[in-house]
Amino acid sequence: MARVRDAEKTRSQILETAFETIYQNGFHATSIDEIVAKTKLTKGAFFHHFPTKNDLGYALADEVLKDMILDRWIRSLASYKNPVQGMITRYRKLLVENTDAEMALGCPLNNLTQEMSAVDPIFREKLRRVLKVWIDETRKHLKRAQDEGYLKHDVDTRQVAEFVVMMEEGSGAIMKNLMDRKVYWALYEGFKQYLESVSA
Repeated sequence: MARVRDAEKTRSQILETAFETIYQNGFHATSIDEIVAKTKLTKGAFFHHFPTKNDLGYALADEVLKDMILDRWIRSLASYKNPVQGMITRYRKLLVENTDAEMALGCPLNNLTQEMSAVDPIFREKLRRVLKVWIDETRKHLKRAQDEGYLKHDVDTRQVAEFVVMMEEGSGAIMKNLMDRKVYWALYEGFKQYLESVSA
C-alpha cells in the first residue's frame, strides 16, 4: 500500500511540475530533462509513469486541465441560488484577483489548444473534451437557472453556455496579447449586459 501511495505521489509531483513549467514556457519549449531536474526525480521514474512527453501532455489534459476548469469556472456556481448572477460575479472576481503576471500567461487550456491541436490529433481530441465538459457543465447551471425562473424560458441554454465559455476562454487570450485591464473591464460589461438581457 505504501508503494502505491509513493507511486501516486511521484506521478502527481511530475504532473504538477510539468503543468507549471509548460504553462510558463509552452509544451514544445519544455523538455523532459527540465521537468526531471525540477522534481529531483530520475528519468527512470518519469518514464515509468509517462513513456513519452506526449503521454504526459495527454495526462495533463485529462486530469489537471479538466479539474482546473471545473475549479475556476464551475464548482463555485453550486453555491449561488441564481447561477446566472454567479457567472457574472465569478467573471468579475477573476478580473479583480488575477495579477498582471497571470494575465500575461493567458489560459492554460487555450495555450495548449493553440500550440498542440494542429499538430497532434490525440491532443486535440483530449483538449476538445475538456472544452466540452466546460460547456456542458455551464449549461447544467443555466438549465437550473431556467427551471427556477432566473433565465427566460425561451432561451436556448446550449447557445448561452457556448457564448459564456467563449467569453471566459476568449477574454484570457485577448488579455494575454493586449495586457490592458480596460479592455477586460469592457468585456466584463458586455458579458454582464448579455446575461442580464436573457435573465427573467
